[in-house]
Amino acid sequence: MIWQSALRALRRPANLIAAVVFVAVGVFWAASAIQSARAQTLDQRVHDVATQIQCPACNGESVADSPSAIALSMRGVIRQKLAEGASEQEVLDYFEQRYGSGILESPPKQGFTSLIWLAPVLMFLAGIVVLGSVGREWRVARVAADLRPDDVSLDADLSDRERERYRRLLQRELDADEGLPVHRVYETEGR
Repeated sequence: MIWQSALRALRRPANLIAAVVFVAVGVFWAASAIQSARAQTLDQRVHDVATQIQCPACNGESVADSPSAIALSMRGVIRQKLAEGASEQEVLDYFEQRYGSGILESPPKQGFTSLIWLAPVLMFLAGIVVLGSVGREWRVARVAADLRPDDVSLDADLSDRERERYRRLLQRELDADEGLPVHRVYETEGR
């Protein structure tokens, strides 16, 4: 019974798109967790930490990618601290204390820069809202198409007098929206 209702729900385009997005995000997070859980060598750990630190001499390069002497020296310090048993976060904290928070490749998760960390989550939630509203519009359009036959005109039941009255009301609203003065003719003729 539950599987049947789930399959019925997946027939709707919005629900299907949402399910695909959730599965894709879940697979990505699972792959990331598995990759980070594997044991790493000292060289891999040094490289991982060095990619998170900006080279003070090179503009826009990480310590791992920079060929400068100071980057080579910083990689040596990273290797030494990791070999002594310091965690990766402790090494990052060491360099942040010496050079300031600007040395880190990723911004700190506090203050104004916390918006950078929240932006992907907010965009994901906005995407869900957009998908939901598009799905709702598809559903309403489908229901409306089922209720109204294509060969019947919507204004077939209106008399000429009613059409003229609606035309005057529409003209009056358009004039008011444009800031034009509303003519007395519209007000007296419509009654």
